[in-house]
Amino acid sequence: MDDMLTDLYAQEYDDDIPATTWCRECRAKEALCTICVVTAHRNLPYHWIEWWNGTFFTRRDLADFGFVVHLGHHGDPCPHLPTNSVPANFVIVHDNGVHRCNLSYCHCPGRRAEWSQLIRRDLFPASMERVETAFTCELLERFHVDFDVTKRSVQDFMQVLSHISGGEKEQGQAKDRYHSFMLAARIYRHLTTMKRSGGRHNVVIPGRRRGELSVPCLTCPIPNFNLPADWKETPESLKYLYRLILCADGNYSLQKKTKKDDSADAALSTGQGFFMPHAEMFEYLNKKYHGNGQSTRRSQGGDAEDISLTCSGFKVVRSQRKGKFKNVDVSGVMSFSCDHLIFRPGATVDLQTTETWGHADFGLAAALRGTELLEERALSVSSKAIQIWRQ
Repeated sequence: MDDMLTDLYAQEYDDDIPATTWCRECRAKEALCTICVVTAHRNLPYHWIEWWNGTFFTRRDLADFGFVVHLGHHGDPCPHLPTNSVPANFVIVHDNGVHRCNLSYCHCPGRRAEWSQLIRRDLFPASMERVETAFTCELLERFHVDFDVTKRSVQDFMQVLSHISGGEKEQGQAKDRYHSFMLAARIYRHLTTMKRSGGRHNVVIPGRRRGELSVPCLTCPIPNFNLPADWKETPESLKYLYRLILCADGNYSLQKKTKKDDSADAALSTGQGFFMPHAEMFEYLNKKYHGNGQSTRRSQGGDAEDISLTCSGFKVVRSQRKGKFKNVDVSGVMSFSCDHLIFRPGATVDLQTTETWGHADFGLAAALRGTELLEERALSVSSKAIQIWRQ
């Protein structure tokens, strides 16, 4: 153990060091002068440099030694760069910490916008105007995987990066980039989803409408894709083989509390995923719940009718505690899936207080979209009741 401890000390102190700097992340860890270390990291701008201060090594950014990140010319300075141009002070967050960098944009005629130059250098900007912070695409991809596997929050993820970025006391803990990272990670994930959907390359997926990002179940019967050419001539006794079976259920745990929301917040994939756009149900919901300015609806006789009693088919509502849906904008969701347990695109609807046949009708209509050619379609609303629709 003592020998191992001595080896660890050797990484931080060496009497025979021939130069003042070395890179902690380069495997060779060759000691170099400051000019040589900058030259060696022309395309490795986010490595931490260990600088010998006469007593021990301290962590430094390459910008402390005059390194400049040049955009648009594979790391070389722009030939149209003005002689009096001063590099911008920039913060770049990488998967090894938060870096203070000097950055110079391309100044060629017809050049791209600054945010576009950043993205083409694998730097995702935190804003579109007066950009001063960017996140590397490697970091955003790592967070995507990290969240999917560990479910670690954005705050915990950024605190780790902040702590490993700390240097001497005057540098302290790096400035928190939590809020800007949340926004960038959300947009980057949406753009990645769009890229993987194949829509930009006109990739056609059977059963998916143009513009959708979700992928339908490819095991369910889809004419002209996974059914034989003569499937319509199938004997009556065997037509069940080409039957589409749907299931419906609600979840009262997925609620949205009534609270002050960000007025500038906007959905990025409305109508492209599994949830139904609110605009499609707006007229129905407005008439049902807010037609008289109250959370009740009028029956034909003119008497007020409690909305919790409008559901006669979904018995689960009768077991719900009264007042459970107080101060909630969305009391749960209702979803339609196929018998292969794949959710149908656009067939998940937000609930207001309870499941009603109106919500079910909108969800069912979306679940049946694109199945018009099928001769048999079934809906399982419980383990004991299956109703079959035939064209």
